Amino acid sequence: MNNINANTIGLVFQDIISQFSDMNPTNMDTLENEVLNAIYKLGSLLMEWKLSDWNEDLKKDNCQQCNTKLQNRKRSRQIATMVSDVSFTRYMSYCPNCKKTEYTLDETLGLRPRQRMSSQVEELSTLCGASWSYEKSEFILKKVLHRYCVSHNTIHELTNTIGEEVSQETDGSRIKELESDKIAQGDYFENIQLNEKPQVRIYADMDGVMINSRDNAKRMEGKVAMVWSERELVNANTYAITDKRYMGSFVDMEILNWGIVLELYKRSRGNLDGIECLVRGDGAPWIRGFREDHMPKSRYILDYYHLCEKVKDRVSLVYEDKKKRERARGDIMKYLDSGDVDGALSYIRDLRKQFRKESKLYSLDRLSGYIERNRAGIWYREAKAKGISIGSGTADKAGDILICRRMKLRGMRWSRKGADSVLNIRILVANGEWDQFWVKHQAA
Repeated sequence: MNNINANTIGLVFQDIISQFSDMNPTNMDTLENEVLNAIYKLGSLLMEWKLSDWNEDLKKDNCQQCNTKLQNRKRSRQIATMVSDVSFTRYMSYCPNCKKTEYTLDETLGLRPRQRMSSQVEELSTLCGASWSYEKSEFILKKVLHRYCVSHNTIHELTNTIGEEVSQETDGSRIKELESDKIAQGDYFENIQLNEKPQVRIYADMDGVMINSRDNAKRMEGKVAMVWSERELVNANTYAITDKRYMGSFVDMEILNWGIVLELYKRSRGNLDGIECLVRGDGAPWIRGFREDHMPKSRYILDYYHLCEKVKDRVSLVYEDKKKRERARGDIMKYLDSGDVDGALSYIRDLRKQFRKESKLYSLDRLSGYIERNRAGIWYREAKAKGISIGSGTADKAGDILICRRMKLRGMRWSRKGADSVLNIRILVANGEWDQFWVKHQAA
């Protein structure tokens, strides 16, 4: 133990106690700030003392491989921690024979060569970057840490780096990497940990969210999914899903597809063909394509709300008169509510005979095409009789939680890669898996 440093710490502690003893009554904010300042001051001294102490303890005189006398030189370093910006010196040990350089203290502390923040500050910065704008994150970190130590550019870079690492760690990414080796891909599924009990009915709700692109004037779409099986009634006509799992991607649809399939596989305990799987969405081609390519024995449900809105929007472009518009909309929905898709299409064809204007015919043709493409998902009477939910509002909510609240704020424009990094982190947090990932990240 270094008595001089220990004595210094003791004197600082006594000075802090003396200052607090002499303090006059004040408001809680002032008292809190004084306590925090004392904690940071004392904590900084404690950290610098132990780092200096450990540096001497870990000093090596001879190379462990060839026993050559090492050349030890002191090199300074600064690390931003939750306590303070800690400055310390450590030995750089160089072996003239092995031509190898070591920083023993850095290795013991688990510090990377260019690391400027402790793991806890890195984690906090990453979570802030995935939750708020990078400028706002910088401000929040300054308030939390009681000093400026992380710039918004650093938060941006760190969030992108960690988000890319998260993407590589997903099951969907691993399964896609095995695409060329079907045996290895099959083994991956066989070795995955399955749910304790198979679910009788599983929903896969999917949706797309458009955000502004940085690469061009057009917008780009992020795709999200939520797989769930169970819900509970929390109040009249309101259910809460109890076992939801989020997924999504801006860059690779196959990774998302395989992630959904694996989650369905887990919940079915490896028996995908023996469960009732329901794929729900707003009628987008990629949702129907997922079901056809990956889950052909599942059943598709066209989200009822989106269907109602589509009929309403298209009919409103045909009729100026409100009564006629409502009558036509009601008649079409009667057919669709009963599952009579052919009846609805026949009714729309009869409507076409009443008009000659191209814009009105176009609207009716668009409506017919939408209904025809989603024919397989219009079976609401049967679904209701079986107690199956016909609305995929959960997918809209997933898009809001994972994408909209972070990426659709005013003035924001995104690269596809940057948006995907933020999305990956938000998914981990939403699924309650962030801590598990961070422990693995630290150990890497």
